[in-house]
Amino acid sequence: MAETRRSVLQKSVEAGMASLGSGLSGLALRDDRDDVESSKQWHSGSTLESYVLPTNLRIDDNETNLALSCMEVIKVSKNGKQQTRHLGISSNHRSILITSNRPQGKVKGLLKRNIAAAADGGNIHRGAGAASSAANTPVNELDLSTIVRLQLGQQSRRFFKARAKSNNVQNSSAHPQSLSIVYRRPTNTSTVAAVGSAVKDSLARMPLTPSGNNQVRMDAGEDSLDLIIPSKSDFDALLRTLEDLLEFYKEDEPYSNQDLSFVQFHLEDLGKRLGNDVKVSCHEWVNLCKRFNAPVSKSEATTMYRKLSPETDGIDIHGVLILMNKVKASTNKAFKDPRDKLFQKMAISKTEGVQRRIASSPTGPPGAFVKGFGDGDAAGLRTTDNKCQVVSARAFLDFLHDKQKETDISIDDVHDLFYQLNGHRLSKELEDTMSLVSGMKSAPHGVSWEKEFITWEVFTKYLMLESNDVFNPDRAKPSSCVMTEPLNNYWINTSHDTFLYRTKELFHDQKVADKTDLQSYTLALYHGARAIELDVWDGQKGPVVRYGETNFPDNTITENSTKKATRSVSSLKFSDVLQTIAYFLQSEPKSFPIILLIENHCSLPFQEIMAKNIESILGGQGFLYTPDPKLTPTSALPSPADLIGKVLIKSKRAMSGESTVLNDDFDDENRIAAAPESDGYDSEDDVYNNVVAFTSSGSIKTEAKNNATYEQLFKTAKHDATEANATAKSLSIQYDDATRRAAQAQNHADALLRDVGMSYEELKKKRGSGSDHVAEEGTEIVFDGEVAFDEDRVVVKGAENKAAEIAAAFAETVEESRLVFSAASAEARSETELFEIARQDLAEMEMILAEAKEALEEVSNRNRRLKEAAERGLAEARSNREYADNAESRVAAVKALLDKSHDQAVSSETVAGTADAEAKISEERACEAEARARKARAKADSEKEKANKVSKKEDELEEKLASYRKVQSELIEAINSAQQRADDAVAMSDKLTDEIREAKSGSFDGDAKKVAERKLKERQSCMKNMDVALAEKLTLEKELRDAENKFEDLRRKTKLQAKAAASAHKQADQLGFIADQLEDHALEEREAANLRNTACAKAKQSVKNYDAVLTSTETQLSEAERAAEEARELAIVSREKAEQLTKDATEGVQDTSSLEEDVSSAQIDCEAFQSVYDLAKESKEKAVWRAAEARLAHEKNCLSLASLERDAMSELLQKEHAQQAELLAANAWENAKALAEIAKDLKEDLAEANSVAAEKAGALAIATRFKEKKRRVQPISQTLSKLTLLHNCSHRTWAKSMKKPNWTVHNFPDQKIVKMAEVGKEEWTKMVEFNKNHFSRAYPPSSSRNYNPLLPWAMGCQFSSMNFTRNKFMLLNDGRFRENGNTGYVLKPEYLCSDSLGDLDDAMGCHRPRKVTIRILSGFCLPKSIDIMPGIQKRTINPFVVVTLYDGSPASLLPPPTFSSGVVKGNGLNPIWDENEAASFTCLNPALGIVSFAVYDHDDVSKKDLFIGGAAIPVSCMREGYRCVSLFDSNNSRSGAMKFSSLLVNVKII
Repeated sequence: MAETRRSVLQKSVEAGMASLGSGLSGLALRDDRDDVESSKQWHSGSTLESYVLPTNLRIDDNETNLALSCMEVIKVSKNGKQQTRHLGISSNHRSILITSNRPQGKVKGLLKRNIAAAADGGNIHRGAGAASSAANTPVNELDLSTIVRLQLGQQSRRFFKARAKSNNVQNSSAHPQSLSIVYRRPTNTSTVAAVGSAVKDSLARMPLTPSGNNQVRMDAGEDSLDLIIPSKSDFDALLRTLEDLLEFYKEDEPYSNQDLSFVQFHLEDLGKRLGNDVKVSCHEWVNLCKRFNAPVSKSEATTMYRKLSPETDGIDIHGVLILMNKVKASTNKAFKDPRDKLFQKMAISKTEGVQRRIASSPTGPPGAFVKGFGDGDAAGLRTTDNKCQVVSARAFLDFLHDKQKETDISIDDVHDLFYQLNGHRLSKELEDTMSLVSGMKSAPHGVSWEKEFITWEVFTKYLMLESNDVFNPDRAKPSSCVMTEPLNNYWINTSHDTFLYRTKELFHDQKVADKTDLQSYTLALYHGARAIELDVWDGQKGPVVRYGETNFPDNTITENSTKKATRSVSSLKFSDVLQTIAYFLQSEPKSFPIILLIENHCSLPFQEIMAKNIESILGGQGFLYTPDPKLTPTSALPSPADLIGKVLIKSKRAMSGESTVLNDDFDDENRIAAAPESDGYDSEDDVYNNVVAFTSSGSIKTEAKNNATYEQLFKTAKHDATEANATAKSLSIQYDDATRRAAQAQNHADALLRDVGMSYEELKKKRGSGSDHVAEEGTEIVFDGEVAFDEDRVVVKGAENKAAEIAAAFAETVEESRLVFSAASAEARSETELFEIARQDLAEMEMILAEAKEALEEVSNRNRRLKEAAERGLAEARSNREYADNAESRVAAVKALLDKSHDQAVSSETVAGTADAEAKISEERACEAEARARKARAKADSEKEKANKVSKKEDELEEKLASYRKVQSELIEAINSAQQRADDAVAMSDKLTDEIREAKSGSFDGDAKKVAERKLKERQSCMKNMDVALAEKLTLEKELRDAENKFEDLRRKTKLQAKAAASAHKQADQLGFIADQLEDHALEEREAANLRNTACAKAKQSVKNYDAVLTSTETQLSEAERAAEEARELAIVSREKAEQLTKDATEGVQDTSSLEEDVSSAQIDCEAFQSVYDLAKESKEKAVWRAAEARLAHEKNCLSLASLERDAMSELLQKEHAQQAELLAANAWENAKALAEIAKDLKEDLAEANSVAAEKAGALAIATRFKEKKRRVQPISQTLSKLTLLHNCSHRTWAKSMKKPNWTVHNFPDQKIVKMAEVGKEEWTKMVEFNKNHFSRAYPPSSSRNYNPLLPWAMGCQFSSMNFTRNKFMLLNDGRFRENGNTGYVLKPEYLCSDSLGDLDDAMGCHRPRKVTIRILSGFCLPKSIDIMPGIQKRTINPFVVVTLYDGSPASLLPPPTFSSGVVKGNGLNPIWDENEAASFTCLNPALGIVSFAVYDHDDVSKKDLFIGGAAIPVSCMREGYRCVSLFDSNNSRSGAMKFSSLLVNVKII
C-alpha cells in the first residue's frame, strides 16, 4: 500500500514539475513581448511553432478559461445576429479557438470543425492546444489548414443580413474593424469538434454537397467566420497574427510529408480526432481505402491490416502509411511506375554514392567520377530496392538540363534544392550508410551530404512540387514590369451578369432572373475577375441591380424585343454593390483596377443617385478614378500599374454640349436583333441633327428650327409611302389588263392575217395606201342575218354576207363581259380594303382591350400586394410577440438558474473550508516528518562528506604514488641514457686511439703529426664526455634510491588511509539508511498532505467554477433581460408597422370598378369589331369569287369571239368575199396596234409610279430607323458622365469605329464574333486593328451558358465576359488568367498591340507552328467526382484523361483536336497509363493556344463520364520534361481532397 502511495505521489510530483516548467516557459516567452510591435519583431526568423503570439491571443496549456484571458470579439451568426465571444490561438499555433458562452449541456456549436491534413515536422500532434485549453468554457476550433483567405470589411452573407438588422448591438454591423475568415467546408462527413466538456460527445454530419448535384458555385465548399473587433489595436493584432501564421503554414506545406497530410485529411474528414495516441481500426482502414479510391477489395484491405496488426485492433498513422505504400506497390501490374524508370536512370547505390562523394571531396583524391543522368546501372538495379539508392547532384543536374530543359540551372542551385528537399537534415538511412562506409559520423570538411544526394522518396516529392509544375511558376507570379502598357493592351478577366446567383448549367437555357446574390461580387473578385457587370434599373427607393429585359415604347425591331422589362422580385441595392467592392479593395489594396461594366437602364433622377453613390462610397475612400478632363480622344489610356487600387466606370459618356445619349447597344437586344446596316446612311448620324424629311438615300436637314417630332416625321413618311404604293398598285392592275387585252387582240389579228394569207404590210400594199378602205379604229361594220350559238361555236344563218355582221354583234357581248369583269375586280378591291380596315380596327381594339386588362391586373396586383404586406406584418407582429413572451420566460428561467447557482456556490464554499482545515493539519504533520527526515539526511550527508574527504586523501596519496612511479621510471630511463652515452664515448675513444696509433706509424699521407694531434684532441673530448655521463649516472642512481625509499613510505601511508576511508564510508552508509527510512515516512505523510491539498484545491476550484457559472449566469440574465427588452421593443415596432400596413392596405386599395367597366366596354367594342371583321371577311371572299367568275366568263367570250371571227373569215373567203375579209383582218391588226400603244403608255406610267413608291418606301425605311434611334435617345446625368472613362456604343462600320475616341467600347454577342471570323481574314484583321487602340467586349448567349473565349482573345477583345459557373470554357478562362498571378490582367501578344500587323497568319505565327507532344504517365490521389450519382459513391473510380488543344488561330472555328487516354479500372490512388500513347497537337498560334487536361470517372453501368478535376495551361506557359499537372475541381479550387491530386506527364514542344 505504501509503495502504491509512493508511486502515485511520485507521478503527481513529476506532473507538477512538468506543469511548472511549462508555465515558466510560457512566462519566459511572454517576457517583454506583450505588445504587437514586439511580436512583429520576434516574427523575424521564427517558425510556425516558435512564433510569439500577442498576449490577448495566447492560450497556454495551463489556462482553464478562454473567456478570461483572450480577445473579445463580436461574432455574426447565419441569421445576422451578433454575439459576444472570446477568441484565441491554440498553443501549437495551428488552430483558432472561439468560445460559445452558452450554458453547458446545451451548446450547439458555431463552427463546424474541419481540419485539413498537414504535417507538423513529422510529428502527428494536432489539436493539442485545443484539447488542453478552456476546460470549463465551450470552445470551437478552426484549423489553419482549412483557411482559404482573409476578407476585410463586411463582404459575406452574414454581414449582409447583419446590415439589415443594423439597429442591434449599438449598430456594430457598420463597425470598421470587420473581418471574415473564409474556410473550407468538408466535402464529406466531418465532425463538430468542440473542446468544452459539454460538447465533447456531440458530432455533426454535413451533407456530401450543399445542394446535391447542383453544387457549382465558386464558393461551393466554403464558409466563413465573420467577426467584428471593437478595439482597433486588437483588430490590427489579430489580422497581423493570422497573416503571419498563414504565411508560415504556406511556406512549410510544400516540403511536408504529403502522404502523411493526405492520410490526416481523410482521417479528420471521417471524424477522427488526431493526436499522439490516435488509433485506426480495421473498419476505418477499409473506409479509408474506399476514400483513397485504392485498387483493393474489402477482403484484401482486411487481410493487409491483420498482417500488420494481428492482435490489436488499432494502428497509428504511421501504420496507415505503411499499408498505403503496400497498396501502391501491389498495384499497377500492367505498367511499371514511370518514376521508377526515371529514377533508375540516375540512381546509384548509397554505398557507392558515399564513396564517390568522399573521393570527389577536397580532402579526397583527385579525378573522382560521379555518375550523371542515364549512367545508372539498370541491370543491377532491377533487383535492388529503391530505398537502397540515391541520386547525386550531378546526375540530377544532367536530368534538369537534358530532360527538363532547364539549362539555366547550376550545380549550386541543385545543392540548394537538395538542401530544401532533405528538410535541412540528413535522412537517418543515408547517415547510417555513410558512417559504415567512411567510418565517420560526420561528413568530411567541405562535403554536405544533404546537398549532394536525394533518395527515392525525396525525388518523387520533387516531381510533385509546385516548382516542377507544367505551368511555368515564373509566369504564374505577378510581374509589375509588364503592367505599364495602356489599358487596351491587356486581356481582362470579366464576369458576365455578376449579380446573378449561379445554378447548374442545364442543357437548355435557364435564366434565373429573380435570383440575385450580393456575395457573387465578392466571389468573382476573389476569383480573379477585374471587370464585373452591373445592370442598373430604377428601384423603389434608389437604383438597384437586377436582371431585366430592355423595353422601349412601340419597339418594332423584332417581335421578341417588344417584351417589357421583367419585374424581378430579387434585386440588389446599387450602393450595397459599391460597398462590397470597396470592402474588397480594403482587403486587397494592391489590386489592379476594377472596371464596373454598367448597363444603365435608369431614369435621370436615379442616375443622379447612382453618381452620388459612386462619389460617396468609392470616391470618399479614394478608390474612384475620375477621368482627366484633358484626356483627348487620341490620348493613350493609363496603364494598370497607374490605376492600382482604383475603380473605373464603363457606361455612357455624353457628347460635348449634349445632355442625352443613345442607348442602342443593350445585350438582350443585340442578341435577338442585329443593328441595321446601310451603305450610304446611318441613322445614328442624324440623332442630334434637325431633320425635316426623308428620302431613300438619307435625311433632309435644315438649320432652321423644326417643331415636328420624330413620330410626326415617321407618320408623314408612312402616309406618303402608302399613297404612292396605292397609286402604283392601281396602275399595275390597269397595265396588266391592257397588256392582256393587247395580247388577245394581237393573237386575233395574227389569226385573221394567216387566214387571208398575207401580212399586214402586203395587205396594205395591195389595197394601195390602205387608208380609204381600211376602217379606222372604232368603225362598226354592219351585217344583216341571224346568229345562233352552238356551245363554243358560232353558226351563221342567213345571207352569205352576214358572217361579218355576226362577228361584230358578238364583239359587243365580249365588251360587256369585260366591263362586268372590271366592275367585279373593282368591287373585290374595295371589299379587300374594307376588310383590311376592319382587321386594323379589330387589332387596335384588341390592343386597347389588352391595355385595359393590363391596367386592371396591375391595380389588382397592387391591391393584392398591399393586402399580403398587411398580412405579413400581422404575422410578423404575432411572431415577435411570441418571441417577446419566450424571452420573458427565458428571463424567469435564468433567474431560477441564478438562484440555484447561488445555493451551489454557498455549499461549495462550506466544503472548501472543511477541506482547507484538513489540508492544513496534514500539511503540518508532513512538515514535521520532513523536518526529521531532513535532519537525518543532513547528518548522513555530513558523515558521507567526511568519508568523501578521507577518500579524497586516499586518492591524493594514490596520485602521489603514481607520480613517484613516474619519477622512478624517468630516473631509470635517464640512468640508462647516461650509461649509453658513456659506452658510446668509450667506443669512440678506442676508435680514436687506434687512428692516432696509425697516424704515428705513418699510415696516413701528409702531415701525420697534425692528424695525430687532431685525433688526440677528439679522444680527449670523448673521455671528457664519458666522465660527465658517468658522473650523471651516479647522481641519478642516488636520486633513484631516495625516490624508492620515499615511495615505500608513501605506499604504507596509502594503505592506512584506505582503511580509514572504508570505515568512514561504512558509518555514512548506516546513517544514510536511517535517513532513507525517515524520508519514506515523510513521503507517506507528504502524500497524504498532497491528497488533502488536492481535495482542497478541487474544492476551491469548484468554488471558482461555481463563481464562474454564477458570473456566466448573471451575464446570461443580463443578456436575456436585454434580449427581452429588445424583443418587447421589436414587438411594439412590428405591431405599429402591422397597423400602418393594415391602414395602408385599407386606404391604399384602389377601386377597380372603373377599370373593370373599361375592360367590359372594350370587350363589347372588341366583339362588335369582330362582327364587322367577320362580315367584311365574308363580303371580301364573295367579291373575290364573283370577280373570278367574271374573269372566267370574259376569257371564254374572248375565245368564242376569236373562233367566230375565224369562222366568218373562212365563210367569206369561201364565198369569194375577199375584200371584206381583208378589211376585217386590217381592222383587227389596227385594233391590236392601238391596244398595244395603250399598254405601252400604262407601262411608262407604272414605271414612274413604282419609282415614286420605291423612293417613298426607302424614305419610310430611313424614317423607321430614325424613329428607332430617336426613341433610344435618353437623358444622361452629367455627373455620372464625368465619372465614366469607357463609353460603350454600337458597332456600325469599321471605318466609323476607327475614328471614335480611344475610350470607345463595342459589345458583340458571341455569335457575331463567330460570323466575323467566318467572313475571313479581312474582317478579322479589322477587328484586331480596332482593338489596338479601342476596346471590345464579347458576351455569352445567356446567363447560364458559356462560349469559347479563345476566338475573342485572338481578335484582340479585352473583355470576354464569362459566366462564372462550371464549364469547360470557364476552365480555359481560369488557365489564361492563372498567368501573371491571377491578377485579372494578362498582356496581349505583340501582334495584337503593335502598330503594324501585316499578314494575319504571319503575325499569329501560323507559318511557325509548335508541335506539342504530351504523354500521360500517372496520377496521384484522384478523388471522387462531386457530381456523385446514386450507386457510384461506393465504388472505386475508373479514371481517364482527356487532353484538348484550343488554338487561337482561324482553325479555332473547327472542333478542337482531342486525345483520350485509356481507362484505368478501379484505381484512383496511383493510376498508371501506357506511356507509349501520346497526345500530339500542332499549335498554329502558340501565343494564344491553351492545352486543357480533364480527368473523368467512367461509369460502366450508366456509361456516363463524371468530371473529377482539370487544368488549363497556355502553350506559352508550358514547360517541357517530366512535369506534374496540379488539378483543380469544377470550382477552380485545390481545396479538400483535390488539394493532393495531380498528374505526371511528359511534355515535348518542338
